[in-house]
Amino acid sequence: MLPDNERFDTIIVGAGLAGVCAALHLSQTRQVLVLEAEQPAAGASGAAAGLVNPLMSQKAKAAWRMNAALHALHATLSIAHAEDLLSRNGILRPATDARQADIFHEVASARPANATWLPPETVQERFADVVAPHGALLVRRGGAIAVPTFIEAMLTAAQQQGARLATGAKVVDWGTNHDGVYVNVHSDTTTTRLHTRQLILALGYGYDDHPALCTLNLHPIKGQTVEVKAPTNTLSIPLAGQGYIVPEGNSLIVGSSYERGFSDLRPSAKQTRLILEQAATMLPALRNAPVLDATAGVRVTVPGTRLPMVGPLPGQDRIWIFTGLGSKGLLMAPLLAQQLTGYLDKPDSIPQEIRVRLAK
Repeated sequence: MLPDNERFDTIIVGAGLAGVCAALHLSQTRQVLVLEAEQPAAGASGAAAGLVNPLMSQKAKAAWRMNAALHALHATLSIAHAEDLLSRNGILRPATDARQADIFHEVASARPANATWLPPETVQERFADVVAPHGALLVRRGGAIAVPTFIEAMLTAAQQQGARLATGAKVVDWGTNHDGVYVNVHSDTTTTRLHTRQLILALGYGYDDHPALCTLNLHPIKGQTVEVKAPTNTLSIPLAGQGYIVPEGNSLIVGSSYERGFSDLRPSAKQTRLILEQAATMLPALRNAPVLDATAGVRVTVPGTRLPMVGPLPGQDRIWIFTGLGSKGLLMAPLLAQQLTGYLDKPDSIPQEIRVRLAK
């Protein structure tokens, strides 16, 4: 139970990727409380396959501030003594056609430290079960992390630094007064009022519950992943192309759907079928793999930039938003969380392209 009227330096709402990375970095110097309405990784973070792919899109364009993002991810893992969570064997991106093969070949030539072009015969020799008739791009600095495990590790480390976590704590509303921000939190059958110098809303799709946030330039996209039993000795590296496939223990995590205008948050049998059919073009063994589970969550993106959104709400310098990670959470959350202390002290230092924007 949260004691009424308790004060904190920073309250973070949401224990997904953004919230836990912020908690880890800020708790090094501040008294931090994380409020989570359900359980950590309950939303889109729990449905993520955990790819760390610095060369995304059909043209394998470098992620925003790619080198800094990769450095921040490694630094964040190091703070939490969780370096072993990241698989370091890269990501294999089979080309879908000859045109994409030419693009991938050019990317590998331009970025030899980050990627290598593999012709079809090399892919067949090294990854016999993968279908890549046009060759593939090996993203050497890529990898994968089981997101729920990552979130657990970040929270554990943050708590060791003094941060506190309250689950089943739903934020009802918030406001400002002469000495900071008050937050009304419903937990069990009671409503508690807490106080903080600064409030960070890392709500993900939870923003939709708060009218004050619905004017922001945010767009929800439902995504589903499927867990299947891994065929024996089938895959040793994550694949990304026609969907993605990530080895995780004795399972493969396969994704993902991109559903707009959804009305049901539950996973569906139709999407499971479509996801597996698409991914099987890269790994035919999927067609006979038993389905173990399906999970769905809602990603939040920023239309126009496809970059995160960080900063104070308009006219509310003590109430901040940290959202819009989309499918780049493992790259963007550590990078921006690492910078948050500086941003909070000097909001003008936030890069223009990730500042808070209202919907047009």
